[in-house]
Amino acid sequence: MTTNQATAPGEDISLTLLERLDEEIIALLARRREVAQELPAPDRARAVDPGFVEAVRDITDRYRQELGGAGELVARAVMVLCHPGRPN
Repeated sequence: MTTNQATAPGEDISLTLLERLDEEIIALLARRREVAQELPAPDRARAVDPGFVEAVRDITDRYRQELGGAGELVARAVMVLCHPGRPN
């Protein structure tokens, strides 16, 4: 019989897995922000920057296809959090 050594006896495995996934997501978003901040900041505000608008549209479509309706909200949050012109 195989046991999961990452959980204590009686601990809810699904909650432990979700916590680990949350940690991975946070780490990936932090890394994405680092990479985005290495890019030059846009010349114009995001709202009028056609490149940003296009990027939001593209990533929103991709997230929506992969995650369903909630993907749009996730994509927009990622774009705001990880925009090259956004300070830490």
